[in-house]
Amino acid sequence: MRGVRDPEANLRAIEEMTDAAVRKGAQFVAGPEFFLCPAEIPLLRQCAAPVPGPVTERLAGVAKRHRIHFVPGTIPERGPGGEIYNTLLFFGPDGALLAKYRKRHLFRVDIPGVVRHDERDYLAAGAMPAPVIDTELGRFGASICYDLRFPEQYLRMALDGAEILLAPSAFISPTGEAHWHLLCRARAVETGCFLLGPNRTGRSGDEPERYGHSLVVDPWGRVLADGGEDEGVMVAKLSAAALAEARQRLDNIHHRISGDPLENVL
Repeated sequence: MRGVRDPEANLRAIEEMTDAAVRKGAQFVAGPEFFLCPAEIPLLRQCAAPVPGPVTERLAGVAKRHRIHFVPGTIPERGPGGEIYNTLLFFGPDGALLAKYRKRHLFRVDIPGVVRHDERDYLAAGAMPAPVIDTELGRFGASICYDLRFPEQYLRMALDGAEILLAPSAFISPTGEAHWHLLCRARAVETGCFLLGPNRTGRSGDEPERYGHSLVVDPWGRVLADGGEDEGVMVAKLSAAALAEARQRLDNIHHRISGDPLENVL
């Protein structure tokens, strides 16, 4: 998804893309980071919404209408003190908000002459551990974009039983070209999980260029789908047999050294 400065247009786009995904047979639909509006400070403050609230009610209606599990991506959530969080929303087929996750690791980059950006200038970091959401489709672990660079978060979710890792993202082109495929495949392989990485593409407003290449990666590190640079919908099948086969071949999550201090990482 590219995204524009008009939140209503972005909501219509996520609805239309979800309609298209369901027509292709999707039972679970996921969208990218900050699908509601670009990450421009004045616009984020204007678009920031309470959770629950009117925006979540509308998104819940999409899940309920199609009877799907639905992660539209992330929205700017307005906290009780006016702070803004980058928040992933997870809806069930009945429209219930099953879980939310506030991004814990805020993006900071400084590539001289290319890009400099610090999300701490306009976002508050989430304080709660990333949840694992148990559904009839599988157990989903939640993460957002820059979290991909912190493998301990994914280790914790895998130890808690995650089978499918969610990573809605808005990777910028310089870091995406260097690390996007590498990070998504690594997190899948080291945890023995599927990884879903819906990523924004192109440029909107004053934002940096986004890398695109939304990915679905299987637990053996194979890329099942790559969305390329264009906006659109892609569908992939996640096989329980493929998950079991990868873990039978190499169950490294359970081959870890007893007492490893990472066991205490949230």
